[in-house]
Amino acid sequence: MKIIIYSQNLVSMDGVGNSSIYFMNSLKSFAEVELVAHYSNINGVTNFNEYLKKHDPYNILFYHYSIEDLNLKLLLTLSFKKRIIFYHGITPPKFFSYGSELFNNCKKGLSDINLLNNFDLYISNSTESKNQFLKKVNNNFIENENFIIMPPIDLFLKNTKNHENKSLKSGLKFYYCGTFSNHKNVNSLLDLFNKNQRSQQKLSIFTSSSKLDCINYLGNNKYREFLKNGINFFHQLEDEKLNNKLRTMNCFITLSLHEGFCIPLFNSINDFNPVLSLPLKCLQDYFPKNYKYISNNDNFEEIQKKYLFNLEHINKFRNFIRDKAKGLTQTGLNRLKNII
Repeated sequence: MKIIIYSQNLVSMDGVGNSSIYFMNSLKSFAEVELVAHYSNINGVTNFNEYLKKHDPYNILFYHYSIEDLNLKLLLTLSFKKRIIFYHGITPPKFFSYGSELFNNCKKGLSDINLLNNFDLYISNSTESKNQFLKKVNNNFIENENFIIMPPIDLFLKNTKNHENKSLKSGLKFYYCGTFSNHKNVNSLLDLFNKNQRSQQKLSIFTSSSKLDCINYLGNNKYREFLKNGINFFHQLEDEKLNNKLRTMNCFITLSLHEGFCIPLFNSINDFNPVLSLPLKCLQDYFPKNYKYISNNDNFEEIQKKYLFNLEHINKFRNFIRDKAKGLTQTGLNRLKNII
């Protein structure tokens, strides 16, 4: 018997890929674990077609679902001892150009949720993602105790040291870490700092996109303007170099319009650095009610005030978020162990 952790795509520097590796490491003490994917750039991941040749009905399926899966119907015909699904949430198609590949993939991924009605345990990263799932299953699913909320990765495993607090006068290093997908609203973030280039606060962008892809997305003139005005871009850094750079930053900031979960945001909190984001629904399961969020209408002065408030209370906020996340993680791992 093996635990088969499967997703259509398992790639590095990606939330689903990181989550799959986390669960592999968490569960391998209970059974042999194999990562399987339609496509992967991670060493040791088995191709789905190769897995089919050796499938064992006594295996346990741990399915990570986050977008249209070309293998879904075939996967559901396979017999498994137990079936577990982790639903990461799907970006609403409205955030992509109508008829584009991503628009169609997300639309199909959402419509196919109604097929996912025969699992022994349902897990989602937030109530927001869970509700998105339940809205799509129609009458094929009755909500019960077998649907739980659990972070996709334990972000508070490592011990971190509190950074020295910096004042606004000495300059703060804000950063964004993620993709340039439309719903991430990166253009608005860049424009905000571009308009305030005379301030002491600087922005760095860390992305898995290549420099060429970034230039193609922003336009060459805009990219050069951002660089001239003190905005730094870091492309496709290896994990160690990325982590070393992030340790020098002071505040993760995002104007993203939709998230199922946001790993860089929680990483920043774990490092005792405040985060600034819109009031994303996915954060309601983890963040205290008095945490200060930003809005699209905030000017730079208002954003700085909210940063200072969150910084003042960072120890209390971090403890609250850590305890909520670790409580949900432990409950989830106990449920998984009971099934295995």
